[in-house]
Amino acid sequence: MIAGKVFPYPAHLEYFERALKPRLGSMHRYIGPVRAEKKHRIRAAARCLIVASLVPETSSLVAMEALAAGTPVVAFAKGALPEVIDHGKTGLLVSDEDEMAAAVEQVDRLSPQACRAAARERFDVRQMIDRYFAVYEKIAQLHGRRPGEAA
Repeated sequence: MIAGKVFPYPAHLEYFERALKPRLGSMHRYIGPVRAEKKHRIRAAARCLIVASLVPETSSLVAMEALAAGTPVVAFAKGALPEVIDHGKTGLLVSDEDEMAAAVEQVDRLSPQACRAAARERFDVRQMIDRYFAVYEKIAQLHGRRPGEAA
């Protein structure tokens, strides 16, 4: 099942029509954009989330959300994804399309509980806030200021 918006850029629309649409059928469906509640249900019921992007992004909210739902992630080892995914525990990192296809066949051995636990441990909002404040305090100290002192 593929969910999401096909952005109305000529290259995106052409790729969807040429490369994806002909491959759709009873076993492979495109359902279009979905609202948050349905997205959560789909993500939690999925065998895995595939992140097939080759862009070295600085973060992957979609991968973090999948882990929080207990869904393992299969992704190219690009950008921040190696920091988000614990290879062999919460997902599988791959280097090419053949490895990605093989990894999808292996995700059933990964634990949804381990995915949720890793998300709670590493991506909890309170921990994130605490880490930001620690960084801000360190920056302030480097510039000779005490925490809370105006610049």
